[in-house]
Amino acid sequence: MDHHCPWTRNCVSMTTFPHFLRFLVYANLSLWALGRLLYQRLFALWEARHLPAYLGPSLEALVALALMSLICFFTTLALGIMLISTLKSWLFNCTTIESWEIDRHEAVLDRGGRRSWNITGPDGENIIVERVEFPYDIGFFANMAQAMGTSNPLLWLFPLAGHPELLKDAGGWVWAENGFNHREGMWPPPDPEKISRAARSQPLSRKDYNTDLRDAVLSPEEWKRAFKERQERDARHRKMILAELDDVNAYEVVDMNIHGGYESDECGSHEWVNHDGDRLQDYGVDEEAENVDTGHPNCDDDNVPLGELLRRRRVLLPSDRVYQAAG
Repeated sequence: MDHHCPWTRNCVSMTTFPHFLRFLVYANLSLWALGRLLYQRLFALWEARHLPAYLGPSLEALVALALMSLICFFTTLALGIMLISTLKSWLFNCTTIESWEIDRHEAVLDRGGRRSWNITGPDGENIIVERVEFPYDIGFFANMAQAMGTSNPLLWLFPLAGHPELLKDAGGWVWAENGFNHREGMWPPPDPEKISRAARSQPLSRKDYNTDLRDAVLSPEEWKRAFKERQERDARHRKMILAELDDVNAYEVVDMNIHGGYESDECGSHEWVNHDGDRLQDYGVDEEAENVDTGHPNCDDDNVPLGELLRRRRVLLPSDRVYQAAG
């Protein structure tokens, strides 16, 4: 597919590209002819600008002429740009989507700063990112003949000419390559950003191949039952985490042995005290920033001790290992 054209309500593809190119050529020729006629008409009106108004066109005719001139100008500009880009694609045997892939590949190589490097795919395979030349540019005449389906230039712009034949073998579509790469079939080049996103969404550490193999031989009813069991196990795990996070008594009093600990007042806030009875305020530390709310209505809800934040992080970190064990 080259691109989807909303004006023709069709995709420009291998079989429709010759017709699309001819459509653009004749549409632009028609617009240029219309522009010449509009220019002659406007020039005649300018030459007769000193004559009485009743000898010239009516107001409605002038409005229609102005609107038609504006529409012709912008349509000619848009279709002219489309014709130039399509002719470029025709000469270089490169579709619009492939031109985007070329730009993306060049940007990836510029960011990498190296000729080649290795990345790890979602399934652990080793993927080489290296410079790949566009392989389907086989010479301008061969490119044009391949796209139009014939090597006869007289048929390229003939309105009733055909399109390329769909030749297919057992291995899929076959296209001639220019041999600039060290092997065939290297296009399109891999996109490291897409591969990295796929690897992050499905890391190897969370992929359980034993479960996949076991589920592959299960009947539909057995598969549903195993799926529900995993759901219930995950739900129990989430409840355990929430219950542990809600357990305020777990951190109201912390035994720091000889290094010290926390004392709680009636509000549930904690004050650090070492074995000598020294408090944080004795060392110039604001104790209000160390207090934590345990549900008392007179306490500040925003002040959570750093130790409690670290404890919560330790509670959440083993979740990946729990998922592995559940598999």
